[in-house]
Amino acid sequence: MRDNSVTISKAIAIILVVMAHARCPELLQNWLCMVVMPLFFFMSGFCFKEKYLHDVQTFAKKRVTGIYWPYLKWSLLFLLLHNVFYKMNIYSDEYGFNRRTSVLYTATDFLNKAISITTKMQGHEQLLGGYWFIKILFGGSFIFYLAVRGLRGRWGGIFVLLTAAVVLSYFGWRLPYFHVGTREFFAASLLYAGYLYKHYQWEWHRNRIINCVALALMLLGAHFWFTTMHVYEYWKVLPYAISAVLLVLTLLHFSEWILKYKKNYVVRFLIFTGDHTMEVLTWHFLSMKLVSLLLIVLYGLPIKQLSEFPVIESYAHQGWWVIYLGVGVGIPVVGTYGYHYLLTKWNVIKR
Repeated sequence: MRDNSVTISKAIAIILVVMAHARCPELLQNWLCMVVMPLFFFMSGFCFKEKYLHDVQTFAKKRVTGIYWPYLKWSLLFLLLHNVFYKMNIYSDEYGFNRRTSVLYTATDFLNKAISITTKMQGHEQLLGGYWFIKILFGGSFIFYLAVRGLRGRWGGIFVLLTAAVVLSYFGWRLPYFHVGTREFFAASLLYAGYLYKHYQWEWHRNRIINCVALALMLLGAHFWFTTMHVYEYWKVLPYAISAVLLVLTLLHFSEWILKYKKNYVVRFLIFTGDHTMEVLTWHFLSMKLVSLLLIVLYGLPIKQLSEFPVIESYAHQGWWVIYLGVGVGIPVVGTYGYHYLLTKWNVIKR
């Protein structure tokens, strides 16, 4: 049975991802990093169907078609458009993400990056900066699957996976070439936690004490063990995992509260957004370039500043992050809705 509270949670999470990329105030960014990506891993485990435990082929096919294929498709498309974007000043040799500027690609560059994208899910374009998450979800899903099958859904599976994440982080070990390591095992532990939560039909997210503890840990974590899914120290793995899971449960409770207003247009918007998080992840960086272009026109900035990623930070900190957020979410959602609407109309006409 479909659980719309899960869908709304995913919608809120992707909106918070865009908010972080829009460069909202730093403290708020730190809080967001404690929950947004872990929520997607937890919910992926929450939605795992136990029938796949006896059907490896179907599980693998679902992972490939649902995760790897969208990554490959859009990454290769944006790669092919790199030089076009460069000439449009969306990329440049002066600005970029974390001071990583860009150049026009040669045929060899295209080939090497296409191989990297296809074989190890790396090397995607700056406009798809959020796609690092997809690789971790893909690798983490298979680690989670092996853990569930091997440990038969026992509680200890979470601690086995977390221990592996700590050890890999401490020694800096990663699988050569594919670079699978601590992040994938940490993601697998969150997937495992979501699976157990659904399997045992727990309702801890409705406990107000847990919600208060989660919010307190979010505030403390933002100062004392702040980290992200990108890079973290080994000693932060456990407190981060505890904070993340409790915050996910609190967000799930909040989503259930929102769902009470079934006729509210906000609920319909969130459900649609939650069903199309991939589209928002794919298009929000490019959409936000429209706001950067507006700033360039309004304040007479050099056109090459359009390539500052993900936003023109100095102006985002002056309050423009709110506009970046609205455009970064709004355009992908409206565009996706329009696409599906036209597709439905076309199918009706064909019949």
